Amino acid sequence: MDATTTTERVTRANGTFVEVAGVPIHVVTRGGGRPVVYLHGAKSSVQDFLLSIADDVAARYTAVAFDRPGAGFSGRAPGDGGSPQAQAAVLRAAAAELGLRRPVLVGHSFGAAVALAWALDASAEVGAAVTLGGHVMPLGGPPPWVHTVARSRATLRGVSRLGRSRLGRPLLRRALRRVFSPDPPPPGYEALALLALDEDRMVHDGEDLKASDAGLRALAARYPELHTPVVIVVGDLDRVVPPRSSYRLAGLLPRAELVVLPAAGHLPQFSRPDVVLAAIDRAVALADG
Repeated sequence: MDATTTTERVTRANGTFVEVAGVPIHVVTRGGGRPVVYLHGAKSSVQDFLLSIADDVAARYTAVAFDRPGAGFSGRAPGDGGSPQAQAAVLRAAAAELGLRRPVLVGHSFGAAVALAWALDASAEVGAAVTLGGHVMPLGGPPPWVHTVARSRATLRGVSRLGRSRLGRPLLRRALRRVFSPDPPPPGYEALALLALDEDRMVHDGEDLKASDAGLRALAARYPELHTPVVIVVGDLDRVVPPRSSYRLAGLLPRAELVVLPAAGHLPQFSRPDVVLAAIDRAVALADG
């Protein structure tokens, strides 16, 4: 796939819209059979799925991908807050509108937290879940005032302008190399990153990150209650979310299966698609078992 084709694909909506409480949620649906719902990570969109494993999933199942509220082409309600719990509630409602019954949820990075929040709040409605490089535990980090400055609207708008400028392109490429490390970014992926650098999307992503630690602390306390089967996939060289988050999750969930990928990073759907597809097959089998 050349860069021009990728740019064309990621700068337009590829699917349809479902309205939830007056907010449009962008969704792409392909294939047939049991629904497998993909939830993307931070600074991303349904395009991550479409550019990686969507076609293979659609050959086996009904492949569904949502743009999370405020990301990609989805709207966002004022005061939503961006916590995993709030986003899960919106996407559950969207799935209900689409008539998706007992889907297998596949969550990447922050999308994994949304998937687990969804399963915790509606376990009877979820068949199983798969996490990919899951941002599923609070990570701590700098003092709160640093987060406040770094994730303020003014700062995020400045980052957006810099990232989309000629001066910022080398910084953007360096960031992508880190995210995909130890593998190179796929050709044309920079266009997807530019979509994520839109000012409104950057602000919404900052709100998500502000809400993440408190939301994840609440989720982590409930993980031992979750009896939905979960297949946990993690690269042992993930430089974005520490692999220990996935290891801890595996120890807390009653029905977890851990798949550790040697010499793999944060985006196994790109670098190890066969393993991710096998994990989805396994989750479907557990859901049907």
